[in-house]
Amino acid sequence: MLNSDDVERIALEVGFDACGIARADALTDEEYPLRSWLAKGWNAGLSYMERNVDMRMDPRLLVPGARSVICCVSAYSPPSSAGGIAAYARTREYHKVIKDMLFRLRERLGIDGKLCCDTVPISDKHWAARAGLGFIGRHTLLVTPQWGTWVNLGEIVTTEECTEYPENPEPPENPGNPENPALPDFCSHCHRCVNACPNHAIAPDGPPMIDVSRCTAYYTTHHSRPIPPGHITAGYTQGCDLCQLACPHNNRRQ
Repeated sequence: MLNSDDVERIALEVGFDACGIARADALTDEEYPLRSWLAKGWNAGLSYMERNVDMRMDPRLLVPGARSVICCVSAYSPPSSAGGIAAYARTREYHKVIKDMLFRLRERLGIDGKLCCDTVPISDKHWAARAGLGFIGRHTLLVTPQWGTWVNLGEIVTTEECTEYPENPEPPENPGNPENPALPDFCSHCHRCVNACPNHAIAPDGPPMIDVSRCTAYYTTHHSRPIPPGHITAGYTQGCDLCQLACPHNNRRQ
């Protein structure tokens, strides 16, 4: 059995900025509205999201006998200006950096486990939220208390049990509407990310969702299809930071 304090301490020692651990129980449709998003057809050309839907919700289908998801956060610097290359891609190839740190963490812990960072059918941000590292905002990104959305994520799915599964931390201060169950209270009255997207990609109400066919990052990062006529890129050639730049949980940290 893993000692949860040791896991978090070693994660920081190998280079991560935060670590949390969640029980490997399936995510609920309320936590991760994947099926509703697919039903709307908002995955556009990301057909791979239609595969392994059950596995994306339940890590025990990814790693038989899984008991824990060790979630790690690696923060990066916010951009000094909008346009060009999105902040996450300006200084490093984060997949390699995070995979290397996950490998060292797994070796230090002396465990078997599946290393995950974007390319495995598991939702990094929803597991980080389950592990108490933040919450999913209206823009569908993980908002952490210390770094806002300026983070990359990685996980180890393991059959090891942990001594303790941390409770979710107190959310950042934000006036909200507890009567709206579709979003965290701290996003209920805020539409800054919605208004900041010139192509109206972000759902203005309901569970956090993005219409990928309207998202600049889809065309500049995930897809080789020409950008549609009339689509506004706001000067971005790789990714897009507009919704993050508008988020008050980021602005108060800059």
